[in-house]
Amino acid sequence: MSPAAAPRPTAERKRHHFVSVTYLRSWAHAGGKLHAYRCDRPTSPLHVRPEEIGFENYYYSQTREDGSRDNDSFENLFGNVETRWPRVLDAVSAGSLGPAVLLALYSMVTMMRTRVPAARDYHEALMALETRTSLKALADMGKLPAKLKRYEDELDTVEVTVNRPRTLGTMGEDMRRFGDMTRRLGFEILRDDTGIGFLTSDNPVAYFDPADAGIRRPYIENTKVEFYFPLSPQYVLHGGNRLLRHGPIPRFGGIADPKKVLAINRITSRFAYRLAFARDRSNDDLIQRHADTSPVLDARVVRRPGKVDYHIGHKFAGRPVLPKFRPEACEDGLYDEDFGL
Repeated sequence: MSPAAAPRPTAERKRHHFVSVTYLRSWAHAGGKLHAYRCDRPTSPLHVRPEEIGFENYYYSQTREDGSRDNDSFENLFGNVETRWPRVLDAVSAGSLGPAVLLALYSMVTMMRTRVPAARDYHEALMALETRTSLKALADMGKLPAKLKRYEDELDTVEVTVNRPRTLGTMGEDMRRFGDMTRRLGFEILRDDTGIGFLTSDNPVAYFDPADAGIRRPYIENTKVEFYFPLSPQYVLHGGNRLLRHGPIPRFGGIADPKKVLAINRITSRFAYRLAFARDRSNDDLIQRHADTSPVLDARVVRRPGKVDYHIGHKFAGRPVLPKFRPEACEDGLYDEDFGL
């Protein structure tokens, strides 16, 4: 009797999608492909399958304490939400939303606000700003570590990089804040009755102050909120404070005015970060018009004696070019005691 074969090693999960493939499949036409507009090259959209776009290698990987790489934990977490998405769309089409479907719906919305490059780049840019500000404060107090003295006159210009996996730790707090904000809203699911079809993007959750003419400041949370999340080309989730009076279960309605559908698509295009997606090419001009700007970090630092205040939020501007973290280029041997801590 031959010995039992050794178990085959599990294949490494390298391709991490920051836009759910299951979510994007609704925008694929009969050939199984959709149109993907890269925001840095919007005039040359790709015609691809959902599996072929919206990913980055090892985007959600973490380093374990033993130095090995965990490629699966976040992917498994997201997968538990994504597998329920087809049932959500079936329930939306049927016009019937039970508690389990609502949980799956709001879980997907929360995930697509907090896992995406727009959110992670925001935190990476903020971490770099906080590091630079702290070093400048230490320099002013004469407490800059000796190993960094040579940068003392370059603290406004020296490159500050952040190890990207650190931004994975911000998702929990982002989810909590997002949940707090959405609990102040009521929702409705609107059907496109015009045949135009809704767009989506790699940053499909959009909200803002409805009184802000032109939507100059995205992602306002401390005032009245207007909220949109495309569910498919046929349906969009719409939220607002005024809808809360109708109760926690979304109402259903239709949109017969093409201008309203185009207005929602304009919002979706403005919030797109790296990619916008469409079933056809009818919105080329709209997507291209808003491709140069996205919601990015808006920060003002106020330094006072013994205190630093950060006034942070979002604005529409060009996407930041974040320097790649290179461990070999970092200062070695800096510890808490080097900073007088």
